[in-house]
Amino acid sequence: MPDVLIFDDDPTVGSLVSDVLRGRGLTVSYFPSGAGVLQIVQEARPRLVVLDIMMPGVDGLTACRTIRANPATRHVKIVLLTAKDFAQDRTTAQRYGADLFLNKPFSLAELAARVGRILGQAEPAAQAALAPAPPLVLTPFSGGAALELPEMWIIFDAGAGLSTWLATQKKAPRTCWVLLSRYEPEAVAELSACSAMLNAGSRVNLAGPDDAESLLQRLAPRMSGGPGLAMRATPLLYPQREGEFQLAPGIMASTRYTQHAGSCLAYRLDVGGRRVVYCPANEVPEGVADWNRHEREKFRLLFEDAALLVHGYRRWLSQPVPQDGKARGAWEPVVDLACEARVRRLALLPLLDARAEGLAEAAAARKAGRPGCATECAPARPGERYVL
Repeated sequence: MPDVLIFDDDPTVGSLVSDVLRGRGLTVSYFPSGAGVLQIVQEARPRLVVLDIMMPGVDGLTACRTIRANPATRHVKIVLLTAKDFAQDRTTAQRYGADLFLNKPFSLAELAARVGRILGQAEPAAQAALAPAPPLVLTPFSGGAALELPEMWIIFDAGAGLSTWLATQKKAPRTCWVLLSRYEPEAVAELSACSAMLNAGSRVNLAGPDDAESLLQRLAPRMSGGPGLAMRATPLLYPQREGEFQLAPGIMASTRYTQHAGSCLAYRLDVGGRRVVYCPANEVPEGVADWNRHEREKFRLLFEDAALLVHGYRRWLSQPVPQDGKARGAWEPVVDLACEARVRRLALLPLLDARAEGLAEAAAARKAGRPGCATECAPARPGERYVL
């Protein structure tokens, strides 16, 4: 069940608030109206409800009063948002039992901090200090990347180069997650190489976009093929849409749809106070003016404070150069956004043509044009190890 339910008829507000609260480690569900709010809250039993005062269905003030009056839901914390600025509404909200009342537009940082206090969460720095941070090592390979943790591997895409990386490992982990960004051949070319981990007794979990053609289920048999495999040695499947899920205690994954043809996801992992983002197939427009404001903010929040962002800047590395000579995903806005999001290291997936030459220098020059930007920018080299 989600920690937070958001009821707001403005999808932009709903999405931004969702991303901010997910950044606090909370699971979130969004609803575009107040229709059926009491039943939804009763069934979901969330920790917190965010209500817009003016929305179709049931308005936020009425919903607040109804939630507080019901013994089954009166414990739920309530945040009220409004575009109106009337003292009467604030007084009514307090009388109905709202825990927080904010006028739009409001500071997302303030919302996150105040929700954290309402729910009794420690501040992010304090949370990270509660447990020792495990060592993290990420290694890009052709068509994907692998993140090594104690007793666990997290493999982003199973493209060409996965079997070579696996051959360098001495021992299979207890658990392995394979996170597919999409189902194009370049991202699943060596999925069958994972059968070696199943043979070695590893628990293998396979996640990928939840699409209409059920491609995740159709690809799974590739992983369980091989001599000597019993029926129990099959991957567990986790079809994904935008949202959050837990890979292991203390390891949260967030998924977002990217700007790419077909079903395609970006993954963000939060591990021991460190954030890693894998976004290999996001077609970023070349000009700031071409960005949809909501989409741009969505990715800024996804990348925010990442220790490492692995980002592609072409629809796929092995595709031929388009006749117009333009990349389908520009790298320049990615550098700009990484600087805004305070990303520490940006690893750009390199083009497989001459335009990859000089990318490090060009990215450094782009970054130099943004005073105060501390982001390290360079191409991602296959086999290079990023220790976080």
